[in-house]
Amino acid sequence: MVVLACGPFIGDWEQEILNFRPFVQWVYKSFNPKDVYLSTHFNRSFLYQWIDNQKFLPIYQHLTRNELSQEGTLHKNLPLKDYSLITKIFKEDVIRMANSNKRDIALVNLPYTKNSDYPFYNKFFSRIETPNIKIKRTYPILYIPDAREDEERLTSIYDLLRKKYDIGVIGDLKTYLEGENVVTRRVDYFENGYKYILKYIMEAKIVICPAGHWTLLCNQQRVPVFSWGESIGRFSKSGIYNLGNEKCFLLPTTNETPPKDIFNTIQHFI
Repeated sequence: MVVLACGPFIGDWEQEILNFRPFVQWVYKSFNPKDVYLSTHFNRSFLYQWIDNQKFLPIYQHLTRNELSQEGTLHKNLPLKDYSLITKIFKEDVIRMANSNKRDIALVNLPYTKNSDYPFYNKFFSRIETPNIKIKRTYPILYIPDAREDEERLTSIYDLLRKKYDIGVIGDLKTYLEGENVVTRRVDYFENGYKYILKYIMEAKIVICPAGHWTLLCNQQRVPVFSWGESIGRFSKSGIYNLGNEKCFLLPTTNETPPKDIFNTIQHFI
């Protein structure tokens, strides 16, 4: 039986949630390998509780800390030649640690291209265990102002929400409202930021965000979520990324949809 070497993955959070994690799980469940080793960002190891900690080999920390240079499955500061070298080192480490021959190691990863999306039938989505980490307080309503949406409209919706509801803002460095974000302001953000994000989501009653990977994450975790956008079909009840979440409400919008209209629909959802 082969030993799986998954990675190294150096891309962004969105691609890790949408593609890398579910692809690795699908490969693992489909081929039942002798063993599995994995290499990705050190602060995302909690996504893979089913992998032995001693067989988790994190990528270089400076690539993880430079979050804004992670783009899709790429890292803008790492050319293909250097990525190939990192991959070679990872495979050699697995050969040594597994005490196996080179021919017994199966290396699996996403292609090193900006947009890399495996077919849905090559993915297996599963709920992520809530991280064992403390947060100062919980919020019944969470707002994730993802940068895929217009900043001005996101800010307008937030201003309407905070006047009426007890709401918290969370997200990573690719979200707006940085001054309100209770996660990115933490001194240990780079070590535990994504753990905090998932913990906040699992403690919330409702999450509000533009349609995208945050919507998928809420669907995967079975958390009530309100999202809007032009491309919402994948997250709808009949869409591939609904994942059985009956409390996912989607509002079709265009760039011209006023923030007030979105806010009014959010109120009905709440």
